This record gives sequence, C-alpha cells and structure tokens, in this order.
Amino acid sequence: MSEVYYTDARADVPLPDIAKGKASFFQAEYSLVNKLAKLVQKSGVFNIVEKGDHVAVKMHWGTFSTTRTIRSIFIRKVVELLNEKGAYVFLTESAGLGMLNPRCYGIGRLKAAQIAGYTFETCLAPLIPADGLRGFNYKRVKINGLQLKEVYVSKMIAEADKVISCAHVKGHPRGGIGGAIKNIGVGCVAKPSKFMIHIYDEYPQIDKSRCDQCGKCYEICPAGAITEDLSIIPEICRDYRCLGCNEVCRDKGAIPLKWCSSKDTAIRIADAAKAVIQTVGAENFGFLNFILDVTPICDCVPYSDTPFVPDVGILASSDPLAIDKASLDLINQSPILPNSILTKPVENKIAAIYAESFQCDPNYLLQAAQKLQLGRVKYKLQKI
Repeated sequence: MSEVYYTDARADVPLPDIAKGKASFFQAEYSLVNKLAKLVQKSGVFNIVEKGDHVAVKMHWGTFSTTRTIRSIFIRKVVELLNEKGAYVFLTESAGLGMLNPRCYGIGRLKAAQIAGYTFETCLAPLIPADGLRGFNYKRVKINGLQLKEVYVSKMIAEADKVISCAHVKGHPRGGIGGAIKNIGVGCVAKPSKFMIHIYDEYPQIDKSRCDQCGKCYEICPAGAITEDLSIIPEICRDYRCLGCNEVCRDKGAIPLKWCSSKDTAIRIADAAKAVIQTVGAENFGFLNFILDVTPICDCVPYSDTPFVPDVGILASSDPLAIDKASLDLINQSPILPNSILTKPVENKIAAIYAESFQCDPNYLLQAAQKLQLGRVKYKLQKI
C-alpha cells in the first residue's frame, strides 16, 4: 500500500470568531499555495532532491486559449521549494504531435506558456522545451511494454537528475484520466512516440490512387523521408513520425492512418510512462496532482470546458499509480457541478462522459500501469 498525501481546497476560515473580532479574515495559512508548501514538507515528496541536481518540473503549458491550466502561483511555490534545496530547476513540456500548429514546436509551446502566465519572472525558473525545437530531440529506450517495445524519451527528461510531475488532473477522451501517468507517459516523450501512442500504423503510407501529386507532403516532411515521386521511405520516417504528411492531406485522404482505440491508447501511455521512469529511475520522481478545475478534456485543446466537479485539492506521492487512483476516487466521490457536461449522478464520472463516443474508461490506464508495475493501486490517503 502506497502513501498518498492530500490537502483540500477549502479555506475553512472561522467566520463566528471573525465576526466577534477574535480572528481575522487575513490568515495566509488558509491559502492553497501555503497548504501546498505544507503538503510538500509533510509528504517528503521533494526529499529526493539534492543540492546541484538538475530538476525537471514537468507540467502542461496549455494551448494559447486554454484557460484552466495549473495557476502559475502554484508552480512558483514548487520552484521556490526546490530552489531552497539548491537545485537547478527548469519547467518543461514537449511538443505536440503534428507539424501545422504552433503547439507542435518548442517555440510555439513557449509562446503558449507565456500566454498562460508561465515565465521566468512569474515562476522563478527557465522554461525549456523537453524535446527540442521541433519535437525530435530524444533518447531511444527499449522496453518490454504491453504493446510498445521502444519509446523515444524527450532528451531534457533523460538528462535530468530528478523529475517533479505537476499534473492538472482532468478527463481525457483517449487516455481516460489526465494525471501523473499521462503527464509523463505522453508529456515526456518526443513526436515518434506520440505517434505510436495514438496511431496503429507503424508509419504513414501514400495511397497513389487518391494522390493528386500536389507535393505538399514532400514539402512538409522534416525528415526528407518522402521521395520526389511521392513514396515514403520507412527507414527514414520511423525516427520522425511527425504526422505532418497526414495533416496536409486530410482533405484528400491519400495518406490515411488508423487511430488507436481508447483502450489501446491508454495501454500505450502506460508503456511510455514505464520507459520514462526506467530512463530516469523510479526513485528520482515526485508527483503532485492538482485536482482543480477538473475539465472533461486535456489542456491540449484550445479551450477549456466548465469543470464537472468542485475543486478537490492537491495530492502528493512518490507512486504515480497510487496518486492517479486516489485522484480518480476523489473525483468520483465529489458532487457534480451544475451546467457541466454531466447532468446526473454517476459512479464513474469520466467513463460516463466518454463511454458512448470513445468507449473510454480511466480504469484502462490504471489497469495497464498495474500490469507494468508502475506502482500500487492500493493506497493510504493521509490528509494534511
């Protein structure tokens, strides 16, 4: 049984005492930022960090008009606590899959982070793209996964001494739950692995019967894997697999791809997380799950829906599976918010959102992580 520490989001100020003049509204200890600092101290989740360590704080920077990412004030506190240990701290995120959107590039990611309020000035640490300018800076890692046997781990993660995962917990139509496992399984790998997580095809192929020879795929390919007669060279494409050719050809459908089922995507996310943990070392990870603004979908999309449960709080653990299981349990125990995507009480909230349209269940990810021995599904929740 793993230990998961928890601080709730309530600021339970003593109103009767305040009304009688025995207490003040202005009590900083009720701030969730200060409760976060106490959570980190009591849980010992940062005890892995030593002076001089290069520490990657892995988070999601959102996508330009995303509005419910983790607030920068929480990330600043995380960095402050790590700076006190004498660590070299940097905030990091990887590029998205594709070649057409700014979020698919390191610089585009940095611009999105700035819009969301994540800068050196606000967070006290530099922001460094985990996988380089275009998402191809990686370390290739062999694993014995449930489906994946090779994972392309982002280079900055592979080079870090320690990794602190700061996950905005939310729903996800393919991964089920966006928590600690997804934060490292998708967020800490480069484009080729994002391709493998989402798509069954080993690499794209051009359907000559539908191709009109426009040459857009040839122009966008960063690998030079497409010949002048518009054939894809598998040996070159495999180390990139960026999705660019498919993007520019979607209207014509000459480069079709088969997207993975939600269950297989969840399994592959767990496989990728195993590779990331194997690369850095399980003892070198700390996990913080922010169960705040619990929206139905990932911060990858350029919008944020109404949260479907109230703010729960923040969890800390050294076990990614236990912290995600605890997060899911707390979400399922919470009431439904009005005017959200859910309209009636259900036992498994995220599954209820996506079961019909995507055949998705967050338990797929947890079950895969359990099979891969990423942690323990049984946990003891200790409230701070």
